[in-house]
Amino acid sequence: MAVKATVTKLQVEAKCSICLDSLKDPVTIECGHNFCRSCIQQSWENLQERFPCPVCRYECEEGHFRSNTQLGRVAELARRLGLGLSAKRKRPPVATTCEKHNQVLSLFCEKDLELLCVPCTRSPGHQGHFVRPLKEAALRHRAKLRKSMDALKRQVAEVQGIISAHHRKPSELKDKMAEKRQELAAEYQLLREFLERSRRAALARLAEEETDKRQKLGENITAFTNHHAALRGLLAKLARQEAMSEVELLSQIKHFYEQSDGQISPPVFATDLRREAYRFPPQYSALQKIRKEFQADVILDPETAHRNLVVSEDKTCVRFAKKKRGAPKRPPGSAVSPVVLGLPVFSSGRHFWEVDVGDKPEWALGVCRTSPSRKARRLSAQQGCWTIRLQGTSYEAPGADPICQVLDVRARRIGVFLDHELGELSFYNMPEKSLICTFRDTFSEPLQPYFYVGPGSEPLQICKGTDSD
Repeated sequence: MAVKATVTKLQVEAKCSICLDSLKDPVTIECGHNFCRSCIQQSWENLQERFPCPVCRYECEEGHFRSNTQLGRVAELARRLGLGLSAKRKRPPVATTCEKHNQVLSLFCEKDLELLCVPCTRSPGHQGHFVRPLKEAALRHRAKLRKSMDALKRQVAEVQGIISAHHRKPSELKDKMAEKRQELAAEYQLLREFLERSRRAALARLAEEETDKRQKLGENITAFTNHHAALRGLLAKLARQEAMSEVELLSQIKHFYEQSDGQISPPVFATDLRREAYRFPPQYSALQKIRKEFQADVILDPETAHRNLVVSEDKTCVRFAKKKRGAPKRPPGSAVSPVVLGLPVFSSGRHFWEVDVGDKPEWALGVCRTSPSRKARRLSAQQGCWTIRLQGTSYEAPGADPICQVLDVRARRIGVFLDHELGELSFYNMPEKSLICTFRDTFSEPLQPYFYVGPGSEPLQICKGTDSD
């Protein structure tokens, strides 16, 4: 018995902890544990930074291992000794009798998975149940156990693959975070002064999510490691049980099935980032993105033009003329100052357009209600107009943020961005790619583009997509 126990222990020590079979071409890693060469290579496949031991989780530095030829010979000797003992060993027949009827347990109930004697089959508890002879039942369940072993081996390999993949995910997560940081930095490059607080908040959310995902990823790795260990234990128990005699096997098969059915794989944790957490309203995005996504095809509406204004045939340019156009009948609400409105009318959505103002000494741009009063067209937002105006060397935009002041460099092209739902109207100095100011209000009515041309000024020109690049 001592020799048998020693050989059994030797066989256990000569098995690979990954595939649970005898070591084949064994190698030794830094922590001292041994594995089949193919098993550890598969376990460390595609890993770059960390190479954990599948047994003790020690992180090897470079994923190196060395061949252990001597251990390979020992494993082969242990395998042969096991085969020799198996051939010599003769299991004495187990004469198991029914405690209730004192008769040999020669039958097996497939419904209750219990050993029975002949009188047991006539008892009320087993009447109508399907009963097989002992050998036939043992043969059937051995076949099922072999299938379960194959399935468990595949499951062990799959879980090992998941664990290996999870160990690669911190590096992938790091790359994703770096990519996201670069994306955020690129978006804020053009407007970094205005967006500094938003940038810090976004990076903080990103760092918080990275911390959270790293924690959850670690928890997921631990869960799969525990599940992997449980499956290996179940597989080892299955191997021992498969080698039992018919009576021993069938007497414990019910408990084994109950235990194996309780093994549930934990869910695989995904490291996908929450894209919605890093989307910002377009007025806080890089100006190029605003121009690309929300460019509006704005034209001038000659029907709304002051009599001193001349609109070009393509309705993109307006100039001031001292001689008034003949127009005996003007539509209701016509301008009493040199103003012309634009089309289309905006009742929702986000829209961006650009206007070339050149070196004109006096002009105004913005939006106004579709039917403001004649006086409202030259007043403030309280009367239905939201505009920025240049007069001399200073900008005026009452109610806007920040308060407009004298600029070191006069803008030659102005970008106008309207977010109807958000209630914001922003003006940009396009050559400098910088924000001038923003109105924040509630736009409850449709709005039209607004253009004011002062006397003696050069024409105002609406830029098309190609002109503004």
